[in-house]
Amino acid sequence: MLTVPKWQPGMKSDVLPSVYRDILEVVADAPGPVRAKQIVPRIGLPAETGKIKGTRSKLKRLVERGWLDEDTPGLFTVARRRAGVSPDSR
Repeated sequence: MLTVPKWQPGMKSDVLPSVYRDILEVVADAPGPVRAKQIVPRIGLPAETGKIKGTRSKLKRLVERGWLDEDTPGLFTVARRRAGVSPDSR
């Protein structure tokens, strides 16, 4: 079983492990795209290189599984299809 399941229509964040839910919540609450180093302190971790790299890895996993988008390298947003925007309207 995947720790982070692939997003499907109707799926809610409660299927994610808590740290991934926390990350998703920070990204969703941000006024625009965010970087890993901005997320780390907001999820209660020290702003250390290792924690930033680990968070970036989790962000990339959320992108791979359809929960987030990364249109610009290192900048993450909620996936358009989750936000109700068609991928064709990019």
